[in-house]
Amino acid sequence: MTNIYDPLVRMDKDFKPIPSIAEKWEISEDGLEYIFYIKKGVKFHNGDDMKLSDVLFSVERGMESPQASPSFSRVVGVEAVGDNAIKIILDGPYSQMLANLALPVAGIVSEKVVKELGDSYGRNPIGTGPYKLSSWVSGEKVVLDAFDDYHEGPASIKKVEFITITDKSAGVISLERGDIDAYVDININDFKRVEQNANLTLHKGETFGYHYIGLTVTKPPFDNVKVRQAIAHSVDKVAIVEGILEGDGEIIDTFATNKIMGYTDKVQKYPYDLKKAKELLVEAGYPNGFEIDISVASDLYAKFALVLQNSLSQIGVKTNVKQMERSAWEVAAEGGEAGIIIYGATFAAPDLDSGIYDLVHSSAIGVRNYSLYSNPKIDELFDAARKTINVEELNKLYEEALIIISQDVPAIPVAWRYVNIATKKDLKNVYTNPYSFYYVYDFSW
Repeated sequence: MTNIYDPLVRMDKDFKPIPSIAEKWEISEDGLEYIFYIKKGVKFHNGDDMKLSDVLFSVERGMESPQASPSFSRVVGVEAVGDNAIKIILDGPYSQMLANLALPVAGIVSEKVVKELGDSYGRNPIGTGPYKLSSWVSGEKVVLDAFDDYHEGPASIKKVEFITITDKSAGVISLERGDIDAYVDININDFKRVEQNANLTLHKGETFGYHYIGLTVTKPPFDNVKVRQAIAHSVDKVAIVEGILEGDGEIIDTFATNKIMGYTDKVQKYPYDLKKAKELLVEAGYPNGFEIDISVASDLYAKFALVLQNSLSQIGVKTNVKQMERSAWEVAAEGGEAGIIIYGATFAAPDLDSGIYDLVHSSAIGVRNYSLYSNPKIDELFDAARKTINVEELNKLYEEALIIISQDVPAIPVAWRYVNIATKKDLKNVYTNPYSFYYVYDFSW
């Protein structure tokens, strides 16, 4: 999608917005309205000219689609402005709106083709991007050909094959043999192997995602904050990152890094300390511990759970690790029946709203607020942030929120995720993307 479709704007390698379908834009002083001036002379892959009505249709379609919610959840209206611009209206100011509109789910589609093909459109996409679909074998391969009439000029690389190789070690072997030119997200135990190969290059960078442990705050024993703090002191993050993730992650004390708007180091921290954890359990009225489930929905988080289970056993807490099918896990988590959960989340943009709003805001209870956490002050801070465009004020609001969350411990941040792409050394202009959305148009030989 990143290569087939053009969004209104793209993000460059430094994650700064640059023109794409929109050649320029204006933002109102109150941050509620964005006017995008649409580039002329843009063609769809079938040769049709892109019209302003296609752009309007694409935004309206995105507003109605749950799959496109990362881009359009804040959008409440769109309208034409003259014959070459559209106005997007938000429910409140949002400093990362351009980053949201740069996601692949916000690509511009042809109104005519979408309506003509109906349900079969998804298998026959037509965009304005630098590549057009050539063939698609589900679960195996997608082949793209360069679009000669691309409005930014034809791509340097004329054919791209996206191949599924689920065994990461096999992917690295294919790269070494020259069968493929790049492999996304190799295992950390293959890092040295790639780095020591004179014909290969390993590119590494941060994602916008993290791993965390959630606690249902509405039910005993986690309705007691001291119990939640005891659990936080029982998380051996070093064992998880070094042992399970094999170093491919950054231990965190809060739900952000210093690259995320609102980050602060002033949060309450919980170093791994089982003696302190036991003392907190005694203070909370659980000198003999308790029994609780740890519910997970993946093999990776089952491994996290075993590390936590071992630590908790040393402070008298008996745990039962339950690995569940994803939909069953979600039902249990949303209903507060999962006990302790271990999960991950991803930021849609580098600010706290997109990354932890659903984790802690009371409006998300029953959706993604798996801790069932409700704090009027947290709601107030995030609601105020959604009405603020001043960066300094936003940072203050987010900092206060992170400090309160660290004290209340509805969830425990564990590690920030990393991303990588291993390539042939002579593949130029490669850079990591926090979502692993690779814009091959920038690459060249």
